[in-house]
Parts: sequence; C-alpha cells; structure tokens
Amino acid sequence: MKRLLTSNAFLLCLTVTSLFVGFVLSLPLRNFDWLSRFGALVICWGILLLARPSLTGKEIGQHIGAHDSDLSLFDPQYYVLKGEAVPEWVADNSISRNAVGVYGPIVCFLGTFINGFGNLLNGAAGFC
Repeated sequence: MKRLLTSNAFLLCLTVTSLFVGFVLSLPLRNFDWLSRFGALVICWGILLLARPSLTGKEIGQHIGAHDSDLSLFDPQYYVLKGEAVPEWVADNSISRNAVGVYGPIVCFLGTFINGFGNLLNGAAGFC
C-alpha cells in the first residue's frame, strides 16, 4: 500500500480518473456538483503527492555541487555524464522533488479550483 501511495504515476492516474468519473457522472445526473465533489478527492491526491517525503521517510536532499562538474550530486544527469548508473537514492530524491515541487501543487490547485467552481458549470450547461 505504501508503494502505491508514494507513486507519482499512480496518484496522477487517480487524479485523471477522479476528474473523468466526476465529469461523466455529472452529465447523466444533470448536476455538476458531482464534479465538484470529485474535485475534493483530487485535493486528497495532491496532498499525498506533497507528503511523499514523509511517507517514504526520506527527506529531499540539498543540492551539493560536484567538484568536477557544475551539476549537483543529486542530479541524475551528473551520473549519466560520468557513465555511471544513477544511484537509487538519487532517483528517489528526484521523484520526491518532482512530487513536492511540480505535481503536488498543480494537482492541489486543480482540485481546489474544480471543488470551488465546478458547480458553476450547471448554469453554463443549462442544468439549473
């Protein structure tokens, strides 16, 4: 279960699925309040993305400049340029950095927007 809750791909898939189900459910019921409710689920998925370092128990590392390159030791590209395999801790750090810095905020914003304003689509669709 922990593996699923810390997977960026799984949580992003849940986000898209939740939005799709909310939209598809809203059409036959003629009420976009359902889309708004599923927006609340999307916020939950965003919070899980933001909490990835806590769930894995591994903090996001600070950038440490390599003495032989302008790249950080936490940058997978550094190891690719050296012709070495990317260490697991570097790959995990990169995944956490993307979850906290990119995906989590976008998903939370999208979920909040839909949760707050999704029901306004009722008027636009003539479901009032």
